[in-house]
Formats: sequence, C-alpha cells, structure tokens
Amino acid sequence: MTRTWLTTAAVALMLWPATAFSIDTVTRRGAERPVGGAVKSMTKTELVVFQKVGNKEETIPANEIVLVDWDAEPAEFGLGRGHVDAGNYTQAMEQLSLAAKAVKGNQENIKTDIEFFIAKATARMALADPTLAADAVAKLKGFLAAHRENFRFYEAQALLAEVALLAKDTATSDSAFNSLTQCPWLDTQLAGKNGLARVLLASNNVAGAKAAFDEIVATEVKSPAEVASRLQAMLGQARCLQLDGKLPEAITTLDQVIEQASTQETRILAEAYVRQGDCLVATGKNFQDAILAYLHVDVIPVLAQQNDLHAEALYQLSKLWGTVGKASRGAEASAKLEQLYPKSDWAKKLASGG
Repeated sequence: MTRTWLTTAAVALMLWPATAFSIDTVTRRGAERPVGGAVKSMTKTELVVFQKVGNKEETIPANEIVLVDWDAEPAEFGLGRGHVDAGNYTQAMEQLSLAAKAVKGNQENIKTDIEFFIAKATARMALADPTLAADAVAKLKGFLAAHRENFRFYEAQALLAEVALLAKDTATSDSAFNSLTQCPWLDTQLAGKNGLARVLLASNNVAGAKAAFDEIVATEVKSPAEVASRLQAMLGQARCLQLDGKLPEAITTLDQVIEQASTQETRILAEAYVRQGDCLVATGKNFQDAILAYLHVDVIPVLAQQNDLHAEALYQLSKLWGTVGKASRGAEASAKLEQLYPKSDWAKKLASGG
C-alpha cells in the first residue's frame, strides 16, 4: 500500500502544472540561503514573501535585499543584472533592452525591476561619461515618480543623489540624500548624511562638511553596512583635512580606512587609494608612493570597475610616471585613459593639457 501510494504521488508530481511550483527567489544579505516563494506585497521598506511550504509569510527589509530572481523572468534580465554588477554596462544595456521587449504584459514586478536596472546602468555609465548624467537623472526621477512604494525606492534615491551631484544639480542631490535620512535603517540614514556632507563640500563649505563627517564618524555602528558608512565619512574627513592643508592627518586617516575596509568595499578602497595618492603628491616629495597608491586602482580589477576613480587614477599616473624617469609608462596610462574613458572629464582634461 505504501509503495503504491508513493508511486501515485510521484506520477502526480511529474504531471502537476509547473506553475504550481514556480517561485520568486530573494537573496538576503547575510543569510545562509535565499527565501523562495511568491512576492505577495511590497512597500518602499520591505517585501512580503508567501511560502506555500508551511503556509507562512516572511517579511524582508528592503535594505537587506541583494537580489530578486523573479519567477518566469526573461533570461536576458538575469544576464543584464550580472553585467551591471560586473561593470559591463554596454552589455548590460543590450541585455536589459532585450529583457524589456521579452517581458510579458502582466509581469508588472519584472517590468518595474527591468526599468530600475536600466536606470541604474545609465547612472553607473554616467560616472565615466558625465554627458549621460542628465539622462540618468531623468530615468531615476521617472522611476521614483511611478513607483513610490517599490522596494527599490531608497536605492533609486541614492543613485539619483549621486548622478545629480555629478551633474552639479545640488538641489536635486540634496533632496535625494535627505530622503535617505528619513528611512528606518541606520546604515542608509548615515549614507544620506554622508551625501549631505558631500553636497556641502561641493559648495566649498569645508568647515560645515568636516563637522558633518565628524558627527557620522562618532556614531556607534555595528553592522557591516553601518561600518561602511562610517568609513565613507572618514574619506570625507580626509578630503576636508587635505583641503585645509593638513596632509599628514589626512594620510593617517586614509591609511586607517584602507586598513579597516573589507575587500567587498571596493568603492571605498578605490577612493581611499586615489585620495592617498592625491595627498602624497601634494607633499611634493612622495611621488613614488603616490604612483603605488594610484596603481592599486589601475591593476586590481575590482577597483578598476569604479570607472570614475579609475579614470582619475589613470590621469594622475599619466602625469606622475615622468617624475620617476618612466615617461613611456605615462604615455601608456594616457592611452589607456583615452581608450577606456574618452568622454570622461579626466580624458578631456588630459586632451586640453591640464
């Protein structure tokens, strides 16, 4: 009897419609395994996933969501997301455009997520090509206006703040950073405060920015994301110290950032090495050490994915190699800058002889 029952059940499972087992899969930061089920509802702060097994719901805070693999999403969408994460933005846009055409009319969650990733890829491309900043701002503003209760809301605000600051639209950047300070999570609140301090710095209010960065650094932090926000503030402190001519203090702070940052914090590390190079150059005597600092961003692939900082490092290397008798290496850096980032501000500065 038992064997007959098992055979019948196995046949039933094979014949059961595939949709009965279709699931969305949510990868959660720090979790051992993803959460599988059907996304039942969402707000700007969370996703609610219904799991048929156990007939239960799981609420996932938006700031803990690393990835959502949607049931029946076009294969091109997964490829596009992967290219965005790898910094291959041209390929990402090609795949995301194909995904937008392939998605079905009733797959609203997938359509919205594709829209977000197209805006995200455009924003990332703008770091290397500032002429795309206005387009990125428009895409992100459109996304936020149409999807105010989407779980990507705060991530989109953070991207909008960055590209608006790049476009020197301080009003939009200030507003977007301020929205981050209103969310429920400390790490995102600190990211918003960091951004507001950077807006002050962009407005040449060095004293105001330094005070804001100091306040963030003094905040008690626990989670890796909170620690990362604190390290970002230390980068801001170092920049303010550099602008005030306090180079030894700035270099010490940058050394601490490099020592404390995890290998996953590639943006923080790339910026720390570039700023370290800047400070060493400013001393007027540590050119060899400055070259080594900039080289980190050129030769380490995950750091070179930070396109704007990579372009900056290449520009500085093109100028510095000659100081240590290696002009040919400087020419190589110049050629690489012009090849990889021809529309960047750094390539334009190089072309103008700046």
